Amino acid sequence: MPIKIVEKREKENNREYAYRLLRHNIMTLQLLPGTTLNEGELTDLLSISRTPIHEAILMLKEETLVDVYPQSGSRVSLIHIDILKEGYFLRSVIEPEIIRQLAGNVPGEKMECLKQNLDRQKEALHAEDKIDSFFKLDDKFHHLIYSAAGKDITWYAVKKVSSHYDRVRYLDAIVNQTDLEGILMEHKDIAHILLLGMTADFDLKHFYDRHLGTYRKHFQGILEEYPGYFHM
Repeated sequence: MPIKIVEKREKENNREYAYRLLRHNIMTLQLLPGTTLNEGELTDLLSISRTPIHEAILMLKEETLVDVYPQSGSRVSLIHIDILKEGYFLRSVIEPEIIRQLAGNVPGEKMECLKQNLDRQKEALHAEDKIDSFFKLDDKFHHLIYSAAGKDITWYAVKKVSSHYDRVRYLDAIVNQTDLEGILMEHKDIAHILLLGMTADFDLKHFYDRHLGTYRKHFQGILEEYPGYFHM
């Protein structure tokens, strides 16, 4: 089974470890859509018992990232177009409103966290694993915005719904070499709005549709090249 092993964190129990590792491998397409998850093989790979692995798989099932078939096992879910659209819709509605509310009113310490994140995004562009590194920081950047608005619970809810959207973005980055530097520049524009506010004629919805929809430029080509990854 093609899987990237990561170290277990301090105080992380076996179920949490298995969940984090499997989810990361699914989201980064190390485990491709449709891949069978063999609990016995995972037990050997992770050197933990079968029960926490089974529990982790059930948690991923709740996030629509794994399909569980009684008596026949589990597999990584295909990317569902309808779920992808819902994830995109949710983010495109919620995030511009959060930014509108925060514009020009973000506390200094929160802006400093955003600035540090942007600096790390710039460094990630030159990392050996730049796609993985950049998208982790991309996620953190947007989480910081939700957190600045006191919307951490909303962020975690959005992330669960947008998992299929996130997988398509990652696939697009691998296949089509997404312009990560362009995404960074848009993040800088967002930080500028949060720091100084925005003019009355600024079309935030149009800006955010473009920012979240970078994958759409090549989406039809991805569907045609990888039809087995998708559920229509």
